[in-house]
Parts: sequence; C-alpha cells; structure tokens
Amino acid sequence: MVAVTSSSNTHSIAELITAFHKTSGSVPPPLIGATTTLVGQDIYLFGGRLQSTRQMSNQVYILSLKTKSWKTVQPQNAPPTPRYFHSADPHQNKRILFFGGMGAKRNQSGAEKLVALDDLVILNIQTMSWEYPDFANQSLPSPRYAHLSSLVNDKLIIFDGQDVNNQYLQDVHIFDIKKQSWSSSASSRQYQYGAYRSAAVAVTPVVLTPPFAPAISSSLLSDAFEESQSTEVKVADIRIHVYSNFSRPEDDRFLHTWKFNDSLECTDIRDQSDSINVATTSPPALRFPVAFMCGQQLIIAGLHLTPSSQQFQIWALDTTIFVWTKIEAGYALSRGAWLKGLLCQASNQFIVFGHPQRSMQMDYKDRVNCFEHLACVDMEIFGIYKPPRSTYSGYGQGLGLKLLKDPAFADLNIVSTDRQHIGVNAAVLAQRWPTVRPLLSTVLAPEVDNLLVLDHDRRELYFPDTYIVLIAFLQFIYTDHLVTAQQHQPHILARLLLLAEMFELTRLKALATHALHQILNIQTATIIYESASLSNAVSLQIRALRVMINAKKMMRKQKLMEPSNGHQQQEKLPKTQPELSFPPLPSSAIVKPVLPSPQQQQQQSVNPSRYLQKYDLNRQQQQSLPLNSLSSLSNKSSKLTKHHRSLSTEAHCASNTAPSNKQTIKLPNFRLRQASSTPHTSDSEHSPVSSATSSPRITPSTSSSTNPKSSGTRSVTSFWRQPMTPSVSTGNTVKKRTAKPESTSKMPAFNLIK
Repeated sequence: MVAVTSSSNTHSIAELITAFHKTSGSVPPPLIGATTTLVGQDIYLFGGRLQSTRQMSNQVYILSLKTKSWKTVQPQNAPPTPRYFHSADPHQNKRILFFGGMGAKRNQSGAEKLVALDDLVILNIQTMSWEYPDFANQSLPSPRYAHLSSLVNDKLIIFDGQDVNNQYLQDVHIFDIKKQSWSSSASSRQYQYGAYRSAAVAVTPVVLTPPFAPAISSSLLSDAFEESQSTEVKVADIRIHVYSNFSRPEDDRFLHTWKFNDSLECTDIRDQSDSINVATTSPPALRFPVAFMCGQQLIIAGLHLTPSSQQFQIWALDTTIFVWTKIEAGYALSRGAWLKGLLCQASNQFIVFGHPQRSMQMDYKDRVNCFEHLACVDMEIFGIYKPPRSTYSGYGQGLGLKLLKDPAFADLNIVSTDRQHIGVNAAVLAQRWPTVRPLLSTVLAPEVDNLLVLDHDRRELYFPDTYIVLIAFLQFIYTDHLVTAQQHQPHILARLLLLAEMFELTRLKALATHALHQILNIQTATIIYESASLSNAVSLQIRALRVMINAKKMMRKQKLMEPSNGHQQQEKLPKTQPELSFPPLPSSAIVKPVLPSPQQQQQQSVNPSRYLQKYDLNRQQQQSLPLNSLSSLSNKSSKLTKHHRSLSTEAHCASNTAPSNKQTIKLPNFRLRQASSTPHTSDSEHSPVSSATSSPRITPSTSSSTNPKSSGTRSVTSFWRQPMTPSVSTGNTVKKRTAKPESTSKMPAFNLIK
C-alpha cells in the first residue's frame, strides 16, 4: 500500500480515509435485528433482540454524531410491541415510520411464540411521542419481517419479506402518509426480495449544476449560464431501485427499477441487470446489503464473507454509465466485526457500526450488531458527496450580474493588487460578506456633518489579489453561486478556495470545492492539492494526492514496459541496415530560442501574484514536457491533517498622493493567522434469523499551535493594503488616474485570530 511519509512515522492513505471513534454514554448492548435511522445529525436506534437473554426490545437510543454519545429516551404514550427485523424510514426529519417485524405473543398457556407483525408505528421526533394511525375498515398488508421499504414523496413502499414460516411474500404495498391509508396490493411478479440479499432505495430528483469552464468571453463581467442548464430535473413518477445479489459461484447481481404513478399504480418494472454486470469490476455477494442514493451514485454496502475473506465492503454504481467503484476503506474493516452501516450526506461520510475486538464470522452467524464503535469513511475522497444546491434561479443570478456591471448602483470602490478597481454596492457587500460588515458601518450609516464620506469616489477598499480574481469573487457575492466561465478556470477556483477559507465564507468554499472536484485530473492535481492543503479542504486534498500517486504508478508501469517494447522492436529489424548519411544543416536552419511577445511580457508584468505565476509556469511546462515528468509529484507530498497551514500574501504599497482637500477612508489592517498543517461459509438464505480477531485502534493524531498575536507593524500577511495609486472605472473600461497627497483618517486596527 502506498504510504505518505512524515518525520515521525508512516501513514497509509486508508488511515486518512477512515476515522474510528469509540462512543460513550448509554451504549446499546449487542442487538439482533435492530434498525438505525439517520435524522439530521442524530441516529435513532429502535428495537432488536438481546443476544444474551433473547429478550426483544422496544427501547429507543439516540446517538449524536457531534459528540459520539448515546442516550436513551422514553417517548410519550404507550410504547409499541417489542420487535426485531422490522423496517424504519425517516419522513421530512420530523418522524420515523416503523412497520412489521418479528414479535412475541403469549398463547393461552402463557408460553410465548414468535409472530410476524403488520402494524405501523410512528415516532414523532418533534414531540418525542408515539403515534398510532387508525386503520379501521382498511385492508392491511399481511404480517411480515425482513422486508424492504423506502419512503419518497410522502409514500411508504413495502416490498415482499417473509412470513412467520420463513416463506417469501411476493406483494408490494404503498402507504399514503397524508391520507393515512394503504393502497391495494400489487404483485412483485417472479421476484423475491428480502433483507438478507436485497436492498431498496428511492431515486431522488437530481439538481443539475451549471457546466464547468466553457469558452471564456472577451469581457470579464460576463453573463450567467442559461436558465435551462441550472434547473432541477423534475420527476413526476416514483422510482425505486431494488438491488439483489445471490451467494452463487457466478455471483448473480440484479437491479430492478420500479416506477409508480400518482395513483400509486405500478406502471413499469425495468430490469437493468445486464447493464450492471458488464463491467469487469463488480461487487461480490454481500450479506444483508443496504442501499443509498447520493446524486446519481447508487451506494451498496454489506458484509462479504468467504473462507479466506471477511470484510465490510462499500461499492458505488454510477447509474448514468453503469460503472462500479469500490470504496477502499482500508484493511481495518476486515478486522473485528463491522456489520451495519448507513450514509450521512450532511458530512459526506459512510458510518459503519461494529467492534474491533469481536469476531465478524461469529457475529454474522448470530446476526448480532455491536454499536460501541464507529468507522467513518470519507466518501468525498472518492468523488461521492452532496453538491451544493442553487439558492436562486438563473434569472436571479443574471440579475445580480447585471447589478454588478451597472456603475449607477456603486457607492464604494474595491482596488486590487494590480491597481485596478471596480465599483460595488456597500449594502450588497455587507449582506453577503460578513467579515467586512463592521468596516462598512460608516458607509452604510454616514454622519450628516461628515460630507466627505458621502463622496463615492473617495471610498476605497483594498483587495488582496489581482483584478481577475476580484471580479470572480464579486460575481459570487452578487449571485451566491459560481455561474460564469471565468470563475471555473483552475487558477481562479484555487484562489477562490483560499479566499473562502480566509474570510470564512462556507458557501463559497463548498462551491469552489465542488468545482475543483469536477476538473480534477493529472494536469490539475498539483494546483488543486496545493490550494486544498492551504484551505483545510482535507477530502479534496487527499483525492488530489490519490490522483498524483496513481499517475506515478501508471508512469512507472509504462517505464517498465518501454525496455521490453524496445527489445521487441530491435528483434523485428533486419540484421544489416544501410548506413544513412545526412548533409549538415545550413547556418540559417539553426533553431533560435523564441522570445515572448510584448503582449506576453505585459501580461506577466501585470500579474504580481507569485502563486498565479507559479501556476502559469507549471501550465506552460505541462504543455511542453512529456507525461513522465510528473513522476516526482508524490515526492513532494506532505502529511495530511485537518489543521491549517500558514498563508502568506505579498503586501503591496503605494504612495499617498491624493489631493489635500480629499479624504480617503483607510480600512484597518486585517491579519489572518493559521496553524501549521501536516496535512465459502455456508448459511441458509431462507431466513435472516439464525439460531475474534483483534484490531489495533487507530486514533487520528491531533496537533495544535498557538497563534501569535498580530503586531501593529505591517507584515507580509497583511490583508488590507495601504493606499496605492488607484484607477477610475467608467462603465466596463478602466482608466488610470494621477493621485495627489491626501489627508487620511485611520480607523482602529481589526485583527482576526483563528
């Protein structure tokens, strides 16, 4: 396994992908057939059967993903019948619907016997109380357990399952939450679905983000993308993916897509099994699989158990091109007992419950799940995450860009490091840019006697980057999105990511990270890795590192193949070849070095950012150098942690040459301090109810550094620049103006210590 070396020890990539935690509080005991449901940042555990006493439970446990602590709750009203192997589905983060399962019932002699349940119980999370719908005069589904369920568009769909005699049922039922009624049953035809070998998940509507990096227009203040390119794909019908696999020598896999209309009638069943079996890489047979949807990715996870391998595996299927991707979570999930997991889209993690000291084979045989330890797999490292949604329509975004282009709405000038400026509206900046909101108080509410402050041309704010980055940043401020072609260039996205971390703009960081994920390849991996490490985007940083490591492996493989190919070509050549003579080249044919054009020299002189100059130089070298020149990329990799690295920016000064009767508001110095970063087992398939190797604990190391207090003197980390020779903008053109000495009024220093 490829490792990332540091000064003290060696860490594998898998250790950066998966984090392990031990929970605290009222930890549930090992249970059989309990359900775990994610609602917000909490996981609700209900039901199950105790392994030690074989007693069924109706207790509710809540795990906080923030504190990793369990607690027990006692909801109001009478608790439901204890059960296990039931189903649980969240609804609008307000309630959880539990259906069916296996319970116990006493006969006339007082002895308990197992029975299948057909009741529907609702846990209201807001009031923390049990609710029991009234199904009088309604036809209920037949009792069942180990069935499949999925909830979408206020509809709960129940698939198949097994009865008390372990016989498979072949019917589909739909519960309308708003009408509080069950629909008539439909046949599942020849299919047999059960929790042991199948999983169901609803297909959610997909939000299409604007395309990335199209042709750049001549004007930096360009328009937004078309409305049709950023709207949500509306799906009228309900679609459910049902994935099944069998423990056969050929590892059969099936994918059926069910479609229901508004009348809750099944209109189509599409068999896509042939499409998912074409790929050379496919998941093996997984026991008790679970399914989740993240965008267009179908996530399948479950236990893979063979005489030689015991591991909890996670796979992702791209439903657009039907390509499988294995989530390499590391060898730690193959040691101990890890049997139950769920997807948390809020944190882009797949959470697996288990215990590193228990036996996976024994726990699987007893159908036992342990909830004392958590393994959190970072799915964003593999490009699987929840992208940021558009907050405004395309029309609203276009209106924001028009507002930025119109100088009539500007009452403040922002000056870039290359001494160009643009007029902006201070109210918009204060609303969308909280960091500078306190600095704009005199602009938003000026004093009546201070008439000099009312002069719009004398208000200037200095921006710590070039004009092209300033335009891209302001386009985000005015649209709350990345909608232009200029914003999606690699070097611009890298700078926007740094600015988002510097100014604590969470949405800009999410948008820039998402855009950089889309353009990540061998050519852009270096700049993305550098910007991600400086911006504390750990998942993006590790993914870029994996791209560079894989590129190095590929080039090593090609280098090993070159000698063999050359030897084969020499064998094919004839033993005797005629000598070839070439006349000497004339003096006029000598190749002379090409000097840059005046336009290129001017462009290089205008760009004062060392970071952008480095990117431009690397981009020119990548266009001219062969592919194997990238083989040294991984040698520059550094250890990754979730701490910041120091970010330094050049300070640009200009002479104070404004007129004496003119007053310019100098915004105070803004300094950002960042901490340094290191950046064949036989088992029956008829029923899920069945009559240790140690693993070292992996604890991510944490380090902290004390931030020094910012001094009163200017340094290279100063954000707000001293006044420089500004420029006047009329419309979309930029004109230079001559500055004269001016009298200034300084405001108190404003420092942000991270």
